[in-house]
Amino acid sequence: MENKEASVMKGKKGWKQRACLCLMVFLIGLPGLAGASSRDDIYREELDILYAMVQSGSSYILFGEERDDLMAVWEGVRDLSPEQGLEAVKYQLLDCNGDGKPELLIGQDNRLTNLFTIRDGQLHQVFSGFYRNAWYYLGNGRFLNQGSGGASLSILGEYHLDGNGNLVCESYYFTHWDPAVEKMEVYWNTFGVPDITLSEKKDMTMDQFGKLQEKLRNKVKKLSWKSLARYGKGRVDVEGKALVTAAGKVKR
Repeated sequence: MENKEASVMKGKKGWKQRACLCLMVFLIGLPGLAGASSRDDIYREELDILYAMVQSGSSYILFGEERDDLMAVWEGVRDLSPEQGLEAVKYQLLDCNGDGKPELLIGQDNRLTNLFTIRDGQLHQVFSGFYRNAWYYLGNGRFLNQGSGGASLSILGEYHLDGNGNLVCESYYFTHWDPAVEKMEVYWNTFGVPDITLSEKKDMTMDQFGKLQEKLRNKVKKLSWKSLARYGKGRVDVEGKALVTAAGKVKR
């Protein structure tokens, strides 16, 4: 009898948690409740969804199974408590391409999990970053992409964000195992894809490639992050505040 009552109570508790989660997802879709204004609504909706996901301690699948932006954040908090997750996930509004309008950067441990801009009045996802495909901010609207696709593939790319919110590849190194000579080779292109037919073979050893990785990682900038926990206490307010640009200037 006791086991049956415990089972019923557990079922009721689970139902209440799911009901609260559904209500939370519904409420974040109501812009009037957020108190946002102008273009802030666009970024605020993304932050609201991220906040709800992390606070609930639920999988990203409940909020959008095919959404890389949610998966990238969830990857970094899935082993944390909701309280720890809200402190770990950070955001910053920063004008990365000098057009006077801020981009939204989401990150954890100074690693970028998402970069968003606004295009034609709509939220535009520039990229999502994962542990094995990581992104970092280099300053002046430039980004570093460092990843691994297994034992034979490592990538190292440098990009910048243009005035239209497009990511432009400046330099892209990657490794490739050549079975003919039984050694790792390093290739380079400006297309941002690990395709040897589109790339130039470089006279570079793996040790030199490793030193280049370290050199670029040392150029990563520390951003002025704010936690999602802080966001939950006080909403983002871009309008009426100084906007820090990628060049370090303050626009008023």
